[in-house]
Amino acid sequence: MAEDNKTIEDKLIQALEWYDSDTRLKRVERIKWVGQYEILDGIVGKVEAMSLLGEARDCYVQGHFIAALMLATALIEHVITEELIDTNKGNYGISFIESIKYARKEKLFPDELLDVADRLRELRNPFAHHKPPNHTHSLGNRYMSQERHPEDVKEEDAKEAVVAMYAFFKHTLRQFI
Repeated sequence: MAEDNKTIEDKLIQALEWYDSDTRLKRVERIKWVGQYEILDGIVGKVEAMSLLGEARDCYVQGHFIAALMLATALIEHVITEELIDTNKGNYGISFIESIKYARKEKLFPDELLDVADRLRELRNPFAHHKPPNHTHSLGNRYMSQERHPEDVKEEDAKEAVVAMYAFFKHTLRQFI
């Protein structure tokens, strides 16, 4: 078929075939990496939390690092808030920063894990809330100050978020008989 006679669908399929081939090895490496943190046993949870868990993983594997950071951080916020509510220490609608503060006060999670949650909250905020370009935690400011490629910074952030997401999730798993 002549190039001029290709439909838009044909051209899109060709582009997707090239993209799939070009990114396959990186995705394989990310699947292998995330596999060390995944929970393979049957688990049941709230639909929102389980959806966040799965989609954060999928976004990381596909190389959508900001989305992985946002979703993993959202799951962490859900988990912390749920623990506060389950222990009668918090209410729905509590802010992320306040939930971290109260969870720390109540010793619901290890301090090191809450430190990571707070760091991720700071990294998430320039994406979730409009900040000035020179904001300390903005991606532009961080990659320039670190003299690194933005993709490397985003991937590192996503990895940290995914590891923390699974750690928080595992911390609250309960066995039901």
